[in-house]
Amino acid sequence: MNYNIRGENIEVTNAIREYVEKKIGKLERYFDTTPTSDVNVNLSVHNDGQRIEVTIPMTDLLLRAEVGHADLYAATDLVVDKLERQIRKYKQRLIVKLDRQEHQNTFC
Repeated sequence: MNYNIRGENIEVTNAIREYVEKKIGKLERYFDTTPTSDVNVNLSVHNDGQRIEVTIPMTDLLLRAEVGHADLYAATDLVVDKLERQIRKYKQRLIVKLDRQEHQNTFC
């Protein structure tokens, strides 16, 4: 995956960049082959806290999540949790769809 990390009102340091890439890189374990898509990460700081937005466009799926939190590292953990839930939900839908197709083919 190619990471595009940018910050609004915040400098993206090497530590932040490495942490975000490490955490989002864990999503690769949900796929058989490593996705070649771009990962767009937008970090922003406002008066009340920090926000992270992650968008991963894929061929059949668009993964997108955003989280606001006082701590940027905690926000990164939470956004990865959201993306994992989206991936699991999508894969479960695929399994159900394939089971239905298989079930219909056996009775036709």
